[in-house]
Amino acid sequence: MTTPRTVRLALAATTIAASLTAAGTMTAAAAATPTTSPKPTPSTTTLAALKARCNTEVQRRIASLNADRGFIQQATNLTDADRTALLQIVTTDVPALTALDATIQSDTTLDQARSDCRQIVTGFRVYVLQEPKMHGVIAADAVTVTDSSLRKLAALLAADINAANLPPAQKQAAQEALDDLYAKVAASEAAIGGVSASLLPLTPAGYPAPDVTVLKAAQQSIRTARTDLDGARHDVDTILHLLGR
Repeated sequence: MTTPRTVRLALAATTIAASLTAAGTMTAAAAATPTTSPKPTPSTTTLAALKARCNTEVQRRIASLNADRGFIQQATNLTDADRTALLQIVTTDVPALTALDATIQSDTTLDQARSDCRQIVTGFRVYVLQEPKMHGVIAADAVTVTDSSLRKLAALLAADINAANLPPAQKQAAQEALDDLYAKVAASEAAIGGVSASLLPLTPAGYPAPDVTVLKAAQQSIRTARTDLDGARHDVDTILHLLGR
C-alpha cells in the first residue's frame, strides 16, 4: 500500500511535469516566432517613414524582452545562475535597443538610417536567437528538476513495491513499471545534460552559424527528454494503480 509520503511526492512530480509541458510549449512558440525585420526600403522611401518603421521594430522587440523578463522571474525551476544569466540579456538589450533607436532618430540621411536599422536585427537577434535561448534554458532546467523529483519518487515506490502484499503477477507488473521508470528518467537525464550550458554562451555574432545548429540540437534534446518524462509519468500512474492508491 502506498504511504501518504509517496502520494504527496507523486502529486508534486505530476505538478512539476505539468509545468515542464508549459515550458516546452513556450520553447516551441519561441522557435516559431515570426522574424519580421525592417523591410528593404525602396528609393522613394522618405527618411521620416524609415525612422518610424524602425522605431516600431525597436519597440516591438523591447516589449517582447520585457515580457520575457516576467517569464524568467516567474519560472520556478530555473537555477539561480541561469536566471541571472537570462535576466542579463534583457537588462543589456533593452537599453541598447533604446540607444540604437535614438541613433536612428538622429540620422540625417537615408543611408545612415538604413545601416543603423539593420542593427535592430543583426545586433540583437531577439526572435531567432535570444527568445529561443531563454525558453530553451527554462525548459531544460524544468526537465532537470523533474528528473530529480521522479528519481526520488522511484526510490519510494521501490520500497512500497517490496513491502506490498500483492499477487505475484501484479507485483511483477509493478516491478516492471518501476524498472521502466528508472530507465525513462535515466534517458531524460542523458538527453538534457549540458543543454543549458550549450545555449547560454550563444550570441548574435554567432548567428546563423554555429548558433542555429546548437539551437536545433537543444530543442531536439528537450523534445526527447519530455517524451521520456511522459513515459515516466505513465509508469508512476501504473505503479500507484497496481499498489491500490
